[in-house]
Amino acid sequence: MSDAAKTIPLTRGQVALVPDEWPSESKWYALWAPNTRSFRAVRSVMTGLKSPKQRLIHMHNAIWEYYNDPIPDGYTVDHINRDTLNNQLSNLRLATDSQQAQNRRLRSDNTSGYRGVGWNKGARKWRARITVDGKVIFLGDFADKEEAARAYDAAAIEHFGEFAVLNFPDAVK
Repeated sequence: MSDAAKTIPLTRGQVALVPDEWPSESKWYALWAPNTRSFRAVRSVMTGLKSPKQRLIHMHNAIWEYYNDPIPDGYTVDHINRDTLNNQLSNLRLATDSQQAQNRRLRSDNTSGYRGVGWNKGARKWRARITVDGKVIFLGDFADKEEAARAYDAAAIEHFGEFAVLNFPDAVK
């Protein structure tokens, strides 16, 4: 399998990047996903049932399963670089829901500019925390928001390893 890629035209002026050897002849379209603020490449297939009559197939899942085994229960296919239209194998990996949550953008209501850091009004300090398997872990209150961000980074590496998205990625090499 080479790293060569080809493009698949989608609706809405979008284009998906796929492995060069992927034999898709289906018509794919761009679906806006508001939760990730990005497009996904999808197609509809008939189920043969009365309800639901159709279901969506996501291109990244179809590519994963074409080149690998079926996606195991409890896992999803993650786009490593967060580009949901880059469906090359080098950009896809299996992930748990918790690992997927790590690979999200900063929330639009984030006021610190750092992942896992928020202002604690009561303590008048920056609070660092991380969520692991749906549980929030308190990492401490800090006078400096960068110090809180570094505490988050250490916890992210510990809990998520290669899936950790860091505030200071260049500091870890």
